Amino acid sequence: MARTYFLYIHLDDYLAQWFIHDHGGKHPVHLTRGSIESGILESFLEMQPDDVPQQIEANNPGAVIIAIPDFKSKDITSYNYLPKYAEDLLVATIRNRFDVELWTSLHKFSSLFKRQDELIYAFMCKHCIEVNEKNWNAIAKRYQRKRRSYRSACRMKKMRKKKKNLPDFKG
Repeated sequence: MARTYFLYIHLDDYLAQWFIHDHGGKHPVHLTRGSIESGILESFLEMQPDDVPQQIEANNPGAVIIAIPDFKSKDITSYNYLPKYAEDLLVATIRNRFDVELWTSLHKFSSLFKRQDELIYAFMCKHCIEVNEKNWNAIAKRYQRKRRSYRSACRMKKMRKKKKNLPDFKG
């Protein structure tokens, strides 16, 4: 049986819980075939540098453990190191995917509900995110930022449309 190699990434609690749930709910995480995260690993995994120690679970308390999938193009017995820049890209991708999922799940209901807290709690339960104040506040803040950005873009679009429809009074 082939040896399994692991990566350890640090995510905020709510993001780690969402990510684990999104990829099947198992720990360590086995990435979904064809996922963007799997694509990042396939593109950026490198051979372990001699001067960098191998990552182990004991050195990474609280980290999300990801089982490196087998790739046709790379032998994971040799290519099992993710450089810092690629790890940062992986974390940013996970955050962006979370934001998209949050926005698409909640935005369609925001005009129906006066209270956003109920929507956020429902989102947390659906995605197996532990319901606590820290997680709720972090998710609410991310949602508010997206909502503010969306509303600002809508206002700008209306202003451009109004400006375009004004008659030209130049002589």
